[in-house]
Amino acid sequence: MAKKQAIIYCGSCGKPMANESDFGTEENGEKSKEYCDLCYQNGSWTEPDISFEDFYAKSYEGFINSDMSSFQKFFLKKMYTKKFVKKLKRWKDA
Repeated sequence: MAKKQAIIYCGSCGKPMANESDFGTEENGEKSKEYCDLCYQNGSWTEPDISFEDFYAKSYEGFINSDMSSFQKFFLKKMYTKKFVKKLKRWKDA
């Protein structure tokens, strides 16, 4: 039986990164080990000057408006709190 690969979560928004295309890129073109394609490209934040409050609101709205099932959205609403996002690497010391 094949070993199941652990899912890595983005250290900026918490997005699960299960596929290679989910990972952002470093300046040298390599895949980031910590951040997703929506938050991090070419070694930089996609929105470097965004405040935590604006980032959280935008991310939350993005998840809610995604093509997830209503069941998935129900659990996401419970889990995706400001407290959760504040613990992610990018926002920990912000």
